[in-house]
Amino acid sequence: MTPTEFLLVSVLSMLGATAQGAIGIGYGLVAGAGLVAIDPAFVPGPLLIIGVVVGCRHIVVERDHLDLPAWKRCMLGLPVGLIAGISVLEAMDDRTLGLAVGAAIALAAVALLAGVTVKRTPAIEVATGAGSAFAAVTASLPGPPFVVAFSDLRPAAMRATSASFLVALTVLSFFSLVATGNFARDEFELLALMLPGTVAGLFVSRFVRPHLESQWFRPLILIIAGIGGIALIIRNL
Repeated sequence: MTPTEFLLVSVLSMLGATAQGAIGIGYGLVAGAGLVAIDPAFVPGPLLIIGVVVGCRHIVVERDHLDLPAWKRCMLGLPVGLIAGISVLEAMDDRTLGLAVGAAIALAAVALLAGVTVKRTPAIEVATGAGSAFAAVTASLPGPPFVVAFSDLRPAAMRATSASFLVALTVLSFFSLVATGNFARDEFELLALMLPGTVAGLFVSRFVRPHLESQWFRPLILIIAGIGGIALIIRNL
């Protein structure tokens, strides 16, 4: 990796960690398209696992806000989404993966910008667990299904609940990816390259969280993510 690419990885990682540290989701939305353009191997393993670094903050600091019943129901859907995601990932080459990630990012950004939500029921929560696991393994995007289904949660509860699910998902995904040959030495090296920017972004996010209620904040994040997804699609056509 060239010094310029390392700088880009650091900046993208910082922006992604800032978004996820503030909102509870957003690492893959903000950083995913740029990182995949640099190296497709950033998805799914490194991008998925790095989210745990940010998520640990939410679990430790905001654990009292965890919606435990909802978390348990999401866990019921996790194995289904994980198996389906691994199966699809095995069938993808780098170009297809880039197109899939770009499309997923763009569609997720548009859906969230449009304020798409669903009425939360126990069945929807189970489906959210499956959908988040599938999106995580195929595109490192576990967050958008959570936002759509859990839009009624306050920010602290969203961060704690999504982070707790993500940690469980990441542990299971890691062993699944290793077993299928989708996480090896190269992915560990990419993960290490993301750490400096991630730590910096986590620090910056503490100053961003007070501005979450600002009308411009969420649309700006999603517009940036959508542009990145579209650019990645164009790059792989």
